[in-house]
Amino acid sequence: MVFSLLAVFLSSASADSRAFITNQLDNSVSVIDTKSQQVIETIKVEGKPAGVALNQPKKQVYISTPEGGGFAVLDGEKLTTLTKVKVGGASLGITADRKGEQVFVADWYENSVTVFDTKNFAKIKTITVGKSPSGMTVSPDNRWLYVANRIDDSISQVDLNKLTIRNTTKVGAHPFGIAVDSQGKRLYSANVESDNVTVLDARSMKRLATIKVGARPYAVSLALNDSLLFVTNQDDSTVSVVDTATLKQIEVIAVGDKPEGISTHPDDQKVYVANWFDNNVSVIDAKTLKVVNTIKTGEGSRAFGEFIAR
Repeated sequence: MVFSLLAVFLSSASADSRAFITNQLDNSVSVIDTKSQQVIETIKVEGKPAGVALNQPKKQVYISTPEGGGFAVLDGEKLTTLTKVKVGGASLGITADRKGEQVFVADWYENSVTVFDTKNFAKIKTITVGKSPSGMTVSPDNRWLYVANRIDDSISQVDLNKLTIRNTTKVGAHPFGIAVDSQGKRLYSANVESDNVTVLDARSMKRLATIKVGARPYAVSLALNDSLLFVTNQDDSTVSVVDTATLKQIEVIAVGDKPEGISTHPDDQKVYVANWFDNNVSVIDAKTLKVVNTIKTGEGSRAFGEFIAR
């Protein structure tokens, strides 16, 4: 019975899921139907779109536009643009809370994160963080927001009840993409300049390990019940696979040229990788550790953030 219910859930997730790929040089977002593995729509988004965030409860998708000084709000079902929100500066990293009530936008030049209410997109607060904030994620219990401060080589932990910083911890050189596991126990950061991944205790922010990966790691994603960590290595055109039990790299998978954004499908098995120079997306099977498909998207595919909607 358990197997049958699981099979139904995974089948449903596969049928309904869409991947939103920002194409920075095309000023567009490619929408991939993950069941047919085809691009079903291309949405125009001006301002060099880069970051992606999902609001699962409201079926909305947020696209940061570094040269547009804000973000676009997309209807994740109708695949239309609902509105554009001005932030100021250069918006890059973007994420939403687990309840779908707030969206957080990192400003690369202003060293801040601005919090917006998703009901009307009114600004709630601006939080000063470290230099050049980039990747962000929210803990599964909606308690903490984590912010990678690239130039400061650190990660800030923001208390979402108070909207204040609780802790800031040094990691490797120039952290960029980050991910927290499904239990909220571990946080992983891809460190671009030190070619490694830092593992933190997600609550205490204590450093647990440093794992060597490929050249210029950009972003990270977990799969197979958090047992494997996948890391895009920009300058190697590869993805490193890390066993999270041993904290060792166990495989290196060749993908497209200049892989950047990476996200795991709700089935917890397929891992999607946006390849900046090849203008496409590689699909990796986490069980076989093989590339099983390559999907043509737009020019300059980045997809920085969690980009596959249920």
